[in-house]
Amino acid sequence: MVDLRETESLARIHERLAAQPEGLESDLAELVAFLVASENDTLALIAYLRDPSVVPASPPGGDIEGGFVIYWLHNLRKLPWEFQLIIDTNPLLLLAFEELRKRVPPSQITTPDYEWLENKYKDYGAPGPDGTMYGYKKYQQLDTGWMISALNYVANVLDSNLIHPFPASGTAAPIVLTRKDGNLSQDPVLGIVGDWGTGYYTDEGGAKCPAQRVMEQITNPAKSPPIDYLIHLGDVYYAGTDWRPLPFEERDNFYDLWPDQKNGRNFTLNSNHEMYGGAMGYFDVALQAKGKFAAQAGKSYFALKYGPWLVLCLDSAYYSDAANGRKMYMAGAIGTHVLDQQIKWVEGFRGHQGPIMVMTHHTAGDTLSGQITGLYKQVLAALKRPPTVWYWGHVHNGIVYDKLGDFRSKPVITYPTKGRCCGHGAIPFGKAWGLEDKQGKQLPNILYYAHTPDPDLPDTGGSNPLNPRVRNGYALVTLHGDGGFTEAFYETGTSQPLFQRKWAAAELEDCD
Repeated sequence: MVDLRETESLARIHERLAAQPEGLESDLAELVAFLVASENDTLALIAYLRDPSVVPASPPGGDIEGGFVIYWLHNLRKLPWEFQLIIDTNPLLLLAFEELRKRVPPSQITTPDYEWLENKYKDYGAPGPDGTMYGYKKYQQLDTGWMISALNYVANVLDSNLIHPFPASGTAAPIVLTRKDGNLSQDPVLGIVGDWGTGYYTDEGGAKCPAQRVMEQITNPAKSPPIDYLIHLGDVYYAGTDWRPLPFEERDNFYDLWPDQKNGRNFTLNSNHEMYGGAMGYFDVALQAKGKFAAQAGKSYFALKYGPWLVLCLDSAYYSDAANGRKMYMAGAIGTHVLDQQIKWVEGFRGHQGPIMVMTHHTAGDTLSGQITGLYKQVLAALKRPPTVWYWGHVHNGIVYDKLGDFRSKPVITYPTKGRCCGHGAIPFGKAWGLEDKQGKQLPNILYYAHTPDPDLPDTGGSNPLNPRVRNGYALVTLHGDGGFTEAFYETGTSQPLFQRKWAAAELEDCD
């Protein structure tokens, strides 16, 4: 059955295509350029996988997440029947498929390249520099399900009415954090998990999937310290959909599985993958009135407060393309000089006396270099001071940076903000060799990164494991009333944190 919203959208798109507006072709051309750059990035990684002495250099403007889209568009025989069924039974996605295929150039990934990957990684994948897994298992890089993300995105380009309106101006006052048990002598504990919305499925060797194992651990006081709040840093796969296509991903892969902490103790951020579904799933399902995330009052950005601490939870996804161009919402932004509602809201916190923690889906620092991103610069300009600490997801890894800045540049440029990547809640990933020097030691700016082989999966043990996957995880953060904080990064299968440190207020550089 075709949804009425789909029928209306198809009519608008056909009318727009017939009119051939200059802006539409410009947007699609910009998207094609992004996909070409992404394919070039993937070609460099294929060369590395063939010969590890060929270290890939990431070309500007692309992202490996879209690296196989052009190849798949031109090689229908490589699409499994499940995906073919999805586009054949969803006219909107089929139209997006056809319109994009018309515009992309021939793929530079050859059939021998692809078949080599198929044969080489038919059992297990291999990690890229940031831990991204190149393999055929679910949610690995060659999972053709990622095309659902791309086609939903193209549909949004063809019909902007598919994108949910940004929340009306005005947000509630900062939410004061408290303990669940009402103990005023103890500080609240925040559970932080990123990129968790994969749904539950059977993993390799019959194991529970990472999302299930992570959530069962973080909510079990016998395996992990009790939490007072549970915060999701965003991403529901493949496109956080509300109605396109079936099943309803935001509901089935995230909302219904999220363990409700009750009493306004659940929070979730917007993300690039939920934007692929037009953020309809995010706003209408996750943030539904009187639902699990009702404390956000329908807003994708909000503030939390405890003692001198201010926690700014920002929407880095919605205006990503407006600020950065047609790049599939891959680079974060909180607005533009025209679309500045959220920016002005952040500016209202100028002058805050005390530490500030920022949470976003997108990264504040480059994964491998630590160099600050455009998103960081936006927040820095809005606050007129650097945040004390920043937690983000987006990259499927767990990484603790001492400071943000470019530590590979000459001279080294640093910022006082402590950067934390916590996007390893569910997506399979491997050891990020790009975070190591030539001797295999972690870089000096890295205090921790997740790289323990996952014992719940087959063939991960021994000195030369066949399966390179490592443990997924999450973070716990305790905000102290004196301005310090304690953080701990946990991985599945162990009740002890792999990284833990208490930061006294005096140890945090003055960011005011």
